[in-house]
Amino acid sequence: MRKSLRVVHTADVHLGEPANVFTGAAPDADALAFARVIDTVLEEEADALLIAGDLFDSNRVREPAVRFAEGQLRRLRCPVVLIPGNHDCYDDGSVYRRFDLRGIGAHVHPLCAADGELRTFDELRLTVWGKGLVEHAPANRPLDGIPSRGGEHWFVGLAHGHFIEDRRELRSSLITPDEIAGSGLDYLALGHVHVFRDVSQGAVRACYPGAPRIPYAPDRGSVAVIRLDPEDGVSIEERRL
Repeated sequence: MRKSLRVVHTADVHLGEPANVFTGAAPDADALAFARVIDTVLEEEADALLIAGDLFDSNRVREPAVRFAEGQLRRLRCPVVLIPGNHDCYDDGSVYRRFDLRGIGAHVHPLCAADGELRTFDELRLTVWGKGLVEHAPANRPLDGIPSRGGEHWFVGLAHGHFIEDRRELRSSLITPDEIAGSGLDYLALGHVHVFRDVSQGAVRACYPGAPRIPYAPDRGSVAVIRLDPEDGVSIEERRL
């Protein structure tokens, strides 16, 4: 039988991003924002944290940015599931190849396989699917390869790309309404768009959580708090940081 769960969903953290001379943001602004994400997970007593791509600003980030991320994730005991995005894509020079985040602890689960992979958390009655973004290009289909759901677990996915109504748009990593509606997921955690946006389709709840820090709108940083309830279904709350 499914359990009631509370999940925090973030994306587009961009740790290691150079200071922006136009906004006047401090060099550690993204780091402080990510620390607030971790604070929210702890305050919510969340059952899991989902990071839907671009934890790092690029594959060239320096070691201190990675060590900071490691230190923050060590504050948690709940499962942390993350995928690469277009900034920290899983190419030959990926930051995820240089630094194996699984060394942080058994609770950290990077999903980098190009064909997608599953992690099952039996104690939570939760299964999570995601795959590595190798190349941010029009041919990339972030939702290709989702397996059929099995059993009574909650089924959650992570994807990084553009939600768009018309696939004829000349953009990369497109995600369409019919793909979301036909995914079989209970919840789809999206990344790539830096403002909160609910894009639920059919029976599948889905959203972009917004970035923890938005340089042009410093009061708009956010995460999504997701509640999965056997009686009431899936609900999404935008939580400002």
